[in-house]
Amino acid sequence: MPHARSWTAPPTRREITLLLFSLTIFVLSYNLEASLGIVGVHPQKLTSSYLASLGLGSKDPGFDSDGRRPKEWRDELENIIAGDWEWREGEVSGVARGSSSTSGLGRTGMIYNFGGTKKVSRSSQLEDKGVSINAGVTVKDQFVKWAKDVPETSVVAHTPGYTILDNVIAVNGTLFVVANDWTKVPKLSDIASSSLDPTKPPRVQDWHILTTNDAADMFGPYAAKIHGTSWLALGKADAQDPYTLLSLFRTHASFSSSAPSASFTSTSGLHIITPPSGSSPSSPSTPAPLRVIYPFIPTFSSPNIPPGPGQDPKAHPPARQRAYTGTHPLLSKAVLPTLSAWYLEDWTDLADMHIPFLFERVIVADRGAAERGRSHWVPEVEAARVDELRKRAPPTLANAPVWASPFVGLTAPESWWSPVRAALLRYLHIVNGVAGSSGGVESSRSLWGLSKKQSPQKPVVAYVSMQDASAGAGARLADADHTRLVRGLQALVKEGVLGEVHLLRGNGSVPGPEWEARMSVIARSTLADGVFMRSPLEVSDSSSEKAQKQGSAPQRPPAPLLMEFFSPGTFVRDQQYAMQVLGIDYQAWWSSQTFTGANLPDVVAQPSSPGQDPRVPLDVDAVLRTVREEAPRRVVS
Repeated sequence: MPHARSWTAPPTRREITLLLFSLTIFVLSYNLEASLGIVGVHPQKLTSSYLASLGLGSKDPGFDSDGRRPKEWRDELENIIAGDWEWREGEVSGVARGSSSTSGLGRTGMIYNFGGTKKVSRSSQLEDKGVSINAGVTVKDQFVKWAKDVPETSVVAHTPGYTILDNVIAVNGTLFVVANDWTKVPKLSDIASSSLDPTKPPRVQDWHILTTNDAADMFGPYAAKIHGTSWLALGKADAQDPYTLLSLFRTHASFSSSAPSASFTSTSGLHIITPPSGSSPSSPSTPAPLRVIYPFIPTFSSPNIPPGPGQDPKAHPPARQRAYTGTHPLLSKAVLPTLSAWYLEDWTDLADMHIPFLFERVIVADRGAAERGRSHWVPEVEAARVDELRKRAPPTLANAPVWASPFVGLTAPESWWSPVRAALLRYLHIVNGVAGSSGGVESSRSLWGLSKKQSPQKPVVAYVSMQDASAGAGARLADADHTRLVRGLQALVKEGVLGEVHLLRGNGSVPGPEWEARMSVIARSTLADGVFMRSPLEVSDSSSEKAQKQGSAPQRPPAPLLMEFFSPGTFVRDQQYAMQVLGIDYQAWWSSQTFTGANLPDVVAQPSSPGQDPRVPLDVDAVLRTVREEAPRRVVS
């Protein structure tokens, strides 16, 4: 009879062998796909084999190396989101193989730091911080160890309400300006406003100023760095309009100025005029902004509706309405493809991390601060620049819109708007005012490469109509006047006075394909009219820079004309000022009376009447006579 073994006896060789064999089988079976992947079996083949039906493999195919699901698992939604073209390692999607986007043509012309076959080192172009497959910011670059040497905040440019700052720290939702000499930074009330009441200066929990020693004690030795230029729009959704992006880009354009303005009144009340320095970040090549931050605007304006009782929890939820930021979402993607948008939820995420974030460069836009500092828009500078400032200033500074502060107090090149327009024309495939032209091929060339004279292009008219808009959308013409105006413009086309007439309905809140068609019309138009146009970024894109004659001096094309219709006794200057700074002619109409230039009426806002759409009276015959008179002056030769 064998000797009995206790449970505390050491295992035998047989027991150890069985235990190791069982563990090996368990590990290999539990991770079957990973185990077979080691010997070269692709998981996609497992999912389509009998192993999946037996429960030995996963039914989820995972993703291919390009980030998409395998071809056998793709559906129509997958093709809409990711496309159905072929992606290969080291190539940008949507760019033809062997081609380069550095030529600036087509919809990929704005891909930064991308070259066809040119190899770029990872650290050679860190100054641009652009999107690239070869260069950019590494994970290590996003970590900062400053110990006790917290970087000080420097003022690049400033006018009340619009400020460019380097090295701004955000902690727990509060923005900190770090400076040992507080006389070198503007008053915080000239930079931003209270998050609760934009008419008042910022609270301590909104903005704060510290010395480097206090900052080191409060923040600690480490921080996360957010590279590149960030646009910070400090306004709620109801305060946004199309001029937010216009004023931000104008402030950003001051980078390219030979002498960015840094004239301001410090916290001690001392007026500081910083002379231009050689280290000023003004260069011919200004890096594009990487993000626009809306810290007080949620991503969606409509609520998230969870599935109700008895509904499929996996069903796609109802579409939600994006929050209004002043412009169509596709506009920023077309003109600034590297620009991402951060909303309230993203800003809350930063605050909830309870760690300091160092913004490399921030452009702050706050209309409350601009309104409070209206008397300081024009900086106190030397007399030699007074005339220049007067040229930039509006006829009456008191009546200028509040977003005009950077146009008055900051300098910028005359061609500051050209990059926006050029990028949009590339996106719309418009060359020399002709839609659908292929990039890089001039339509004025003959088959043999010789130049041929183009026939003059007759004016293109875009009439923005609100007749079919929903109730409460805003003012509109009387139905009879609207019909007469449309028929009259079409009659001018038949007579040969006009080249084209396009009826654009609504205020621009349309789906993507319709928006592209709408923008294509406006970009080619030389005459635009409508009631209370609320999208200057659309109308301003009609300020085209046509091709110039070869062998001759540059010749400016005729400026487009905007005709805006108001109810008699009311006038809003926002659209007029936008046209003025962009070099577009402007006419305001009260029925049959017109106003231009210095003859503009006083600003009188339209009385608000919820649920009502006021009808704007208009002398249609007078408008058609003006169009007939202006058309020959707008012919592009």
